[in-house]
Amino acid sequence: MPFQAGASGNPKGRPKRTAEQQEQNGKFKELLRQATIPALNGIIEIANDKRSKDRLNACKYIIDKAFGANTELLIDDEMEPLTIKIVTCDPKIKKDMGKDDDWIN
Repeated sequence: MPFQAGASGNPKGRPKRTAEQQEQNGKFKELLRQATIPALNGIIEIANDKRSKDRLNACKYIIDKAFGANTELLIDDEMEPLTIKIVTCDPKIKKDMGKDDDWIN
């Protein structure tokens, strides 16, 4: 049957949950809430680990949750936009770098 404008494709709506389903859902949400602090600590630990391949994602997650995904609102109109450039470093080159480049470690 073709789609009719203005008519719902599901006129009865979503089926109501049973009392047992609602109780299970409540228990599940409570378990998730109890795991929130340990999960956030884990994300912060990854963000602080300079050798973690997931560091950038962890940092982005923290910033997005703290300030919202649209961080453009944090930039003042008079400021230059912040640009982050991610580059790889050849270990041979890294060995020759001075102490000013310790941030790469």
